[in-house]
Amino acid sequence: MPNKQNHIGFAGGERIAMALFIFLFGLYVLNILIGKAIIVFGWKICHIGNVGEFLILLAASVAFIIVALHREAVEMSKRTSDKQ
Repeated sequence: MPNKQNHIGFAGGERIAMALFIFLFGLYVLNILIGKAIIVFGWKICHIGNVGEFLILLAASVAFIIVALHREAVEMSKRTSDKQ
């Protein structure tokens, strides 16, 4: 008999938070690369400053924490329902 894994799909709110995390973290990495290009190549392009980078990374972290906490709540509720 094959081993059945406990696989739970993402809920609607989790999908939104995960997509937001991926978007914001990608924006953060892109901004870092733009800042490096400005320094190395002397380009004159738009760059979000230090405060903007902090706010983007903060929002990405909050979105990731929301996903992790929701996933943990789902796992805990599944464990308690399995015990009953």
